[in-house]
Formats: sequence, C-alpha cells, structure tokens
Amino acid sequence: MVSDPAAPSLPELTRRRVLAGVGGAVGLATVGSIAVGATAPTALPDVLTDEATKHYPTPPGVTEHWRPTVTEAHARDVVETLATTHERADERWAEIDEDRFGSGGDGWLESARSALDAGNHHEALFDATYGLQFAANDLGRARAKLDDADLPALAERAVDVRDRATSLLDALAPYPVDDPSTDLAWYLRIEEEAVRGTGQATWSSVDATANGVDDDDGPPRGEFDPRRVGDLTEGVVLGDVAVSNAERFHEHLQERLGDDVTPYDSHLRAVSDDLRDVLADAPSRETVLERHDVRSTDDHGPDEFAHSRLARWCYDAPIVSPWATQVDADARTLTAVALAQGVVDHRAHGFAIGHLVVDETTTGFDSGHVLAEKRRARSTYQNTIGDDPDPLLTRQAARAIEDLQVATVDHSNNDGHWTAWKERLDAYLYALVGRAKLHHHPKVYHQLVDGP
Repeated sequence: MVSDPAAPSLPELTRRRVLAGVGGAVGLATVGSIAVGATAPTALPDVLTDEATKHYPTPPGVTEHWRPTVTEAHARDVVETLATTHERADERWAEIDEDRFGSGGDGWLESARSALDAGNHHEALFDATYGLQFAANDLGRARAKLDDADLPALAERAVDVRDRATSLLDALAPYPVDDPSTDLAWYLRIEEEAVRGTGQATWSSVDATANGVDDDDGPPRGEFDPRRVGDLTEGVVLGDVAVSNAERFHEHLQERLGDDVTPYDSHLRAVSDDLRDVLADAPSRETVLERHDVRSTDDHGPDEFAHSRLARWCYDAPIVSPWATQVDADARTLTAVALAQGVVDHRAHGFAIGHLVVDETTTGFDSGHVLAEKRRARSTYQNTIGDDPDPLLTRQAARAIEDLQVATVDHSNNDGHWTAWKERLDAYLYALVGRAKLHHHPKVYHQLVDGP
C-alpha cells in the first residue's frame, strides 16, 4: 500500500499515540519474514507510520559514551584566542570605510564563554573553535584591505604548525597501550587532530600556487586578495588549535598509561596490511552500479534508487578515508580505523542487498518498512554496541550510528523530484545500511584490539 503523497499531516498526533501505533506496527511486521516483494508490513496508513519514524528511539550520539578529556585550562586558552582574534579584527575593521560582512564570530564567543562559566569544557572548546573560523577569516581580510598582511610571517606560522604535527605523530611510536579499547581511541583522536591541523595550515588549500607561491611551504610571493588572505589566516589559526588539541590529548594519554604497557605499532601495521588485502578484492562503485544495472539518470524507480543509494554509501570514494593518502605511513591508528571502516562498508553492501524489500516490480514504498527496519537496527545496535561500549568501537562505528539517527521520514523538503516514496525508501535504506554496518563492525574491531 502506498498512500497519497498529498495526505494531510497529523498535527494532533501526540508522542504517546504515535508510539502506541508503533507497537502495533512492529508487532505486525514480525509476523512472517519480510522478503523481496513483501506486502505492506503494517496495517497502518503511511501518514501515521511516517510520523512514527520520527519518534522511534534512536541510539545516543557517539560522544555521549566517551570523549577525550578537555580541561578548563585547555578550553579557556581557545576561548581567549577567539576573544583576542575577534578584538583585533574589530580594531582593524574600524579603520575600513566599507560594510563589514558578518560579525566575526561574536555570537560563538558569547556561547563559548557561557559554556566555560558553566563548566562545560567540551562545549566551550567546540564553540570557540567554530567561532575562530569566522574571526580569523575576518581578521585576515581586514589586514589585507589595510595592506597590513604579513604573508611571510603567516607562511612561517603554517610551517611551524605542520612541523609540530609531524613531530607529534613521530612521538606516538611505539604506540604503548594498557587498555586497547580506550587507549587506541585516544590515539585515534590525537592523530585526527594532528592530521586536521596539517591539512588546515597549508597554502595549497586556497590554490595559492595561482598567486605566486611555488609550493605549500612558501613563503608566498605576489599579490593576494582579501578573500585569500582571510582563508589563509583562518587555516593557520584553526590548524594551530587542532595541533594544540592533539598535543594536550597526548599529554593526557601519557599520564594515564602505566608502566605495564604493550607496544601496538607493529600490530596496527599488520592489521592495516590485512585490511588492505581485503579491500584489494572489493569492486569499485562504478562496477557495483553496472552490476545492478543502475542508469546514469535521476529518473529511478524504487529498485534502481535503492541500488544507487547503497552503492554510493558503501563505495563512497576510491580512497577509504579523506586523510588516508596523506597519513598512510604516519598515523597508525587513523589509517587502521579508516581501512576497517572501508572493509565494513564493503561487507555491509552485500548484507544490505541480501535484505532489501524492493525489487524490479516495486512501484512505491510503505513506510511501515522503515519502522520494521528501525526495530531490527535497534536490536543489532543493542547487541553490538550496547549501553556501555568500548570507546574505540563507538568511533569506528560512528557513521553506522549516524545512519540510524537520520533514518526518519520527513516530507518537509519534498519537491517535484523528491516524491513521498523516495523519502520513505531513503529512510529505510539508512536504517538498513546502518544495521548492516553494525553487523560487521565487531569482527573487524577485534582485529584492532585483540593483539599483539
């Protein structure tokens, strides 16, 4: 059964009434197995089950289980950096006779200060870092307009940030570990911040070579317009914060490690090699699309739509991680986890294809399937992640958890091309692929933590 896409909304629905309906929907969904070509899994109309998908319980965010320690001093330093950067930008814009674009992150500064006062150090760090992108860019553009931009000094600072990141990554070996499930999560976060800082503090990120720079390490030559100076300043400031985060997290990790540790350097390398071997046999996205006869058009029916979505979600890019080609030899944990996620995605694709409830004959989609799949995904989550999961496992499975969180039917953005059945099928596929990934994550996870 496919309901009228234009069916009225049910604003009078209360959460209690919706969830009462869910109980019946899920109960009916479990009568018999749901297979390709199955009839509607519920006796409820789509307008009700659409609404129910928004209220069905979803997993908590990854950071609700574990995140690295952020001290008051750590957060305060970044908040003060934002305050100083914003103040300097204000001073320079006061000398410029033109309208200023934006407010230089002052709203984020206010939020960061409030979070800091309340003792929410993680929130304060996030808000201050987010605000810095606006404040630093604002300052750079103002300096350029006043002909006050010291590009060689900016280049020197970028090189320093990247040198610090390299030194830190070198210092992690031999990756001493006491509790692999937690310590490797620390290493992962350290490496993510260090690599992020390296990527941000670079001239090439704004195509500086077109403006007279011979290479990433500068120093720059030629003229830079205000926009580019703003981007460069933003990148250097954010890169500095990211590497500083990595350095602080490394200090915390060293303090928590005892004397009886096991080096994981060689183990992480060996696991990465094994995972690469698995991925060497994985097909490309294009091959998968051809295999399922998905045409290069947006005019898909449900079967093509489903196969197109799954191919793109499970074979997103020719590299496993956006950072993998940059840090392959240096960031052991980041590389191993990225490869693990790639292997899981590859295996999840086969699982998802085997559990699809659409085929070539399907012409519409009942959102009761979404509820049924969300129930199965929630059960898989409880069995594999649970209420007290290992920190590294939650990081490795972060995308799968996010897939479950967004598996809801919401018609508010629908237009002539994004029809009701597409919205429902899209939500179903998110729940399905999330469950598929969670099904495979534990085995790959244990490859990382069980050894050497």
